Parts: sequence; C-alpha cells; structure tokens
Amino acid sequence: YNMSEVEANQNDEAEDDQELDVGSTHFNPLRALYATDYKITEKKPKVLYQNIAAFESAFAKVGIWGLNKRQKDKNSTEAKSDQVEMVLDPMNVRRFEPHQMAIKGTIKKKHQRNIFTHMASTEGPLALLQKCLPDSEVRPRVRVYQRNERGIRGSLEGDLVAFDKQWNLLLKNVIETWQRRKYKYSEQKICDPAVEADCHARLRALGITLPTVKVKSLNRKNVQLTREIPSVMIRGEHVVLINIISKS
Repeated sequence: YNMSEVEANQNDEAEDDQELDVGSTHFNPLRALYATDYKITEKKPKVLYQNIAAFESAFAKVGIWGLNKRQKDKNSTEAKSDQVEMVLDPMNVRRFEPHQMAIKGTIKKKHQRNIFTHMASTEGPLALLQKCLPDSEVRPRVRVYQRNERGIRGSLEGDLVAFDKQWNLLLKNVIETWQRRKYKYSEQKICDPAVEADCHARLRALGITLPTVKVKSLNRKNVQLTREIPSVMIRGEHVVLINIISKS
C-alpha cells in the first residue's frame, strides 16, 4: 500500500465514526439503524418517552439539556400540601362516635397445653389434688393405695409433684409400705437356687444403691415391709384410692 491509500482508509474510518456519532453533523440514522451491535450510549436513560409526540413536547418545554432529567410535578406537591392542611384543620376532621372507633387488634397465639395447664384447669375429683401441689400454701401429703393382681398390695405416702387425667402420679420423699407372707424356713423358694438371690453387690458395682427395706413381723404368717424412696412415678391403672393427709 502507498501513503495515499492509507490516508484514504483513515479518512473513510473517520467518516464512518462520524456517521455513527449522534452528536455529529454527519450522523446517518439509516446506517445506525442497520449497524450490528450499535449503541447510542452505555448509560441507561433516566426518562423513556412513549412516542415521538411526547419527545417533541418535552424537547419544546425543557430543551436539549433537560430531556434526560426527571421533572418535578409542581401540581402534585401543591396537592399534597393542600391535603396536609386539610387534615390539620380541625373543622375538616371527621368526628367518630365511640362505637365507630377502630378496634385494637390482638395477636393470635397458638394455644399451648401441657401438664401444668391441665393441672391448673382440672375439675371434679382431680381438682382436690391441686391443694397438694408445690405452689399451694398448705400442701398436705397424699397416701396412695396400690393394687396387684389379687387385691391391695400396699400404700405410698409422699409429696405430690404432678398428675394428669389418667391418674398418673409423681411423688417425692415417698415412704412405701406393703405386706407379704413369711417365707417358710426363712428361705426364698421363688428364686432359682443356682442363681444368687442377693444382687446388691452387682448393683453397687454399677453405681446403683437400693433403698433399705425394714421388715416388721405382724403375726405368725405375715410381715410388713417399709422403705424410703426419693421419687417414684405411679401408673394410674395401679391406683385404687388417694387420701389427703396432713404432714403431722
């Protein structure tokens, strides 16, 4: 290539740039319309006009420098100020009757029911056990009679902690008393002689201490056994009778 051809190519490229430049006097809209990936500007316009008529009216009103700026609506600001003045004017305030006033809403909470709410709302015979709970002022002790497969097994006396509608009871500081027949020849015939009857040593190795059982002879055939238990839960199906007794 010679110098004249290089200069001609540079001139053509300059003319092409001017034809695609919106601000140039040589701008060619037809070429810009068919050009690939042509963008007028990288900045997004603040105002988009719906048609040519809207653009011409805005151009005639604000000029070339105000086309891409949002115009403040004076009518809307004046209307808002008028509304504020009308609200502040006591003559324009609507006077409501007491029954027409707004009602204060309440937040709906999910009803939570547990053993404590059940004990507080108990009715009938179970309601008498409320005076034996820890929150009561007097808090007497209770004596619960239990049954076995044949009849009355014995009784438990202690402080009531909790109960439910199935008569399941939770007691603490319990004294359990029951009776059984004397073993013949002072031997336990129920256990297998090959197995050691006393398992206290094995329980002590596991860290379990059984309560001490006190034995008292009642007559020639029966003995009374008593032991103290820190806490115990009694199933409702074993409860026969509940007596409220004083601590004395």
